[in-house]
Amino acid sequence: MQKLKVLLDKLPSGKVSGDTDFIIPKMEYDSRRVDRGDLFVALEGLSDDGHKYIPSAIDNGAAAVVVQKDGDYRVRAKILVPDTREALAFLSSRFYDFPSRRLRLVGITGTNGKTSITYLVRSILKQDKKKVGLIGTIAYWIDEQKLDAPNTTPESLDLQRMFSRMSEQGISAAVMEVSSHALVMHRVDGTEFDVAVFTNLNHEHLDFHKTMDAYRKAKGLLFKKIKEDGGISVINRDDPQWKYFYDLTENQSWTYSLNDSQADFYAKNYRCTPQGSVIDMGTPHGEMTLNTKLIGETNVYNTLASVAVGFALKIDPQIIKLGLESANVVPGRMESIQAGQTFNLWIDYGHTPHAFEFLLKTARKMTQGKLLFLFGCGGDRDQGKRPLMGKVASRYADRIFLTEDNPRNEDPRKIIEQIIQGIEDVGKVDVIIDRKEGIRKAIETAQPGDTLILAGKGHEEYQIIGNRKIHFSDKETVLELLSAKLNALGKE
Repeated sequence: MQKLKVLLDKLPSGKVSGDTDFIIPKMEYDSRRVDRGDLFVALEGLSDDGHKYIPSAIDNGAAAVVVQKDGDYRVRAKILVPDTREALAFLSSRFYDFPSRRLRLVGITGTNGKTSITYLVRSILKQDKKKVGLIGTIAYWIDEQKLDAPNTTPESLDLQRMFSRMSEQGISAAVMEVSSHALVMHRVDGTEFDVAVFTNLNHEHLDFHKTMDAYRKAKGLLFKKIKEDGGISVINRDDPQWKYFYDLTENQSWTYSLNDSQADFYAKNYRCTPQGSVIDMGTPHGEMTLNTKLIGETNVYNTLASVAVGFALKIDPQIIKLGLESANVVPGRMESIQAGQTFNLWIDYGHTPHAFEFLLKTARKMTQGKLLFLFGCGGDRDQGKRPLMGKVASRYADRIFLTEDNPRNEDPRKIIEQIIQGIEDVGKVDVIIDRKEGIRKAIETAQPGDTLILAGKGHEEYQIIGNRKIHFSDKETVLELLSAKLNALGKE
């Protein structure tokens, strides 16, 4: 609970009307959650406008409103601001007394690798006997309590509320994915990071950012939120944009690389197998050898970044090593499925041309037979990457199965037509719109020694078709189909 006039103190560019000398029990941006005496903040979204729900919020008991569209609202106090999202972040961090300052907080941004690094850092921190919070694409974790994750990075009010809850429950460290959307939409304003990580920048989300330059600038906003006292940035030196991010902060910056010995953390040697990876790496404190359960070059990068974060948090190197070697495969990230079949089968969340390239190059090195690749592309999202994804797939895969992904409000056939524009040899393409039937055909096609990869959905347990969200899991489908196939073979 906070007195409104205290909460509004130093609010930039706010015009206040009415009485502010009263207690606000809580804040809300969803009118359905408003109770008597609350402060309601009307957010203008991409597809909806919270201002039209102000009457509902008032009917539910809102005592004050924060708006960016003026009006005659029947409340004790009205606060008119240029941007309600920015105001929400400012007010949320103050309402919960700046909870990120009470945590050792790690933020990870970049096109690919964010989720895996959060889970690896969480494993390191748990090995260090810390109670850990995690916020990301797959789930939110408050120590061992798992919560659903509607967004990769929560809205600012939900984020600050979660930080406060973590602190109250004795959590001392947290790691989170920070999306470019969240940075532009002020969701992490008012949050201070001990460590900020940049993984890579590739063609993605241009439906939202429009240009790669705007996308890069959005990612860069994270590095302005590092704590002035002792904060550290960790940068992938192998990315062409690394110097841009390296120069954004006046804090100490460390780099990591797959092969550049000029980096602070670099792989001297590494060997990837279908069972895991062995990495010999150089660090500022000497060499370290890791034997992890993670597969592929992408995960070598993720491991290097996680080691750097561990050092930045001043964790003992042996603890870092044990934490990474005990870490399990992240759900839907180069996840190997073995149910008695005679071919390799991986499920991966990769859904960009860059992710495809790393994924397929890794698989090719570990495949004796043919490389089979099944994917689609989400609807109502960046269309420019679709032919690029097709081009990468056709370069490395021997057989391609194109299916629906989350078509949303687009015709999946039209999406697939755009993918095919980038495929040089359409003779190796099978188009099967229904994803389950596509997976069935791919499994029937796979021979001993082949590798089959299902890309795009990873950990997701749903499909979005039109405005409907229906249950669908690549992993469940694969296990069901493999079981049926093996049972049929056993009866022959």
